[in-house]
Amino acid sequence: MKNTILKKLKSVGESLPTIPTGSKHIKIAITGLSRSGKTVFISSLIDQLLHQNRLLSLSVQKSAFKASIKAPLHNAQRFDYYSLIEVMKREHKWPRGTDSITHTVLEFESKSRFAFMNNKTFSIELIDYPGEWLLDLSLLELEYEQWSVQSLQWLMSLDDEEADTYLESVDSLDSRSKGMELELMLHTQYKNLLSNLKTRHYSRITPGRFIMPSDLANDPILHFAPIKKSDSALHEVYKMRYEAYVKEVVKDIHLEHFRGFERQVVLVDVIEALQSGYGCYSDMRAGLSDMLKLYNHKNKNFISQWLSPSIKNVLFVATKADQVSASQHANFSLLLEEMVGVLRHELDISHIKTDTQLVSALKSTVSIEKKHEGMKLSFVRGILSEDGKLHDLYPGEMPSHFPNKNSWDTEAYAYKGFLPPRREYSADEALEHINMDKVIEKLIGDLL
Repeated sequence: MKNTILKKLKSVGESLPTIPTGSKHIKIAITGLSRSGKTVFISSLIDQLLHQNRLLSLSVQKSAFKASIKAPLHNAQRFDYYSLIEVMKREHKWPRGTDSITHTVLEFESKSRFAFMNNKTFSIELIDYPGEWLLDLSLLELEYEQWSVQSLQWLMSLDDEEADTYLESVDSLDSRSKGMELELMLHTQYKNLLSNLKTRHYSRITPGRFIMPSDLANDPILHFAPIKKSDSALHEVYKMRYEAYVKEVVKDIHLEHFRGFERQVVLVDVIEALQSGYGCYSDMRAGLSDMLKLYNHKNKNFISQWLSPSIKNVLFVATKADQVSASQHANFSLLLEEMVGVLRHELDISHIKTDTQLVSALKSTVSIEKKHEGMKLSFVRGILSEDGKLHDLYPGEMPSHFPNKNSWDTEAYAYKGFLPPRREYSADEALEHINMDKVIEKLIGDLL
């Protein structure tokens, strides 16, 4: 059984894209935890580049260029831009999030500054990488016992009833614990716990495939869970499966997609952190740190065999800017800076350039001013997801700093989700957005 599983996983790992030859080729990884808006962001990014004649800033337009989507890379899953953009533009709905690694290659021709010189050509490869899977890269440095200790300590710190129930199950084990029924029961309990913690806005969850299995759903290689070290048969079986998962999935499949990429976009759901309370905020910051551990200057020797050339730029993007009025965007940006400030410092030590940007990949609201209880306030107007009706919503003032643990009031932040606007798009018209032009300038402006 084990050999069959590993053979199957190796065949997936070998089905990786080949780097196009010829003109300059830049690989850009785009990641973010679920609900951060990654699918919409990538769709909009491609859409803006294909139809850049209308909505891009003058600074980007200084070099006239055209972009086109190339044919799919050999044996690589392609990001389904055409279907996803249709859902947003024609059906006015949000698309389902992606749950696997996908690739899209865009080919560019940029106008030369001088008439006697040929136009520049280059290509970029956008890699859609689930943040939950990126968290698993931290497992490359952890033995099963180390991962178990970390996971159990994290669960103990949550003060969560379901987590306490799992910890009680672990405490009931002894050296005689064994059997397929117990193996599956404890794994299922832990997997369900992670899924429920995710819905409660916790981020630091491993293995990521437990909550986003993709092609490994129900595969026995995932049947393990964190338990205390012992000489039981259960411990040995769990350890064997964990080691197979790290080697055959995380190392041979996940990490392989990072070979040769130079730039990365990390999407951050600042609004989710603000609305979910101090515990989830702290957990999200720790999760972001775990996602970027590969670039820690202390790990340079460990990763040098994998990342060539090494990462040069990381852009942190706060999504869903349209959920607050334009007057609140300055404070929104300050919260993003606070969220990733320590990470930016660490990356700077590792000689990696960083930047931040506030965006809405698809602008679903407009900012308006209305009088409320004798005061003029900034509202957002849009079609609420919860009832499909047009509303004017006052979400409150966005703070310039995250609250401290004792004063955090999640009910003070009444931000809501909106549906895409019901409007018609012409054939060459890109999605309406907030600051996607600035993302393009910061991400590939030097190439245009």
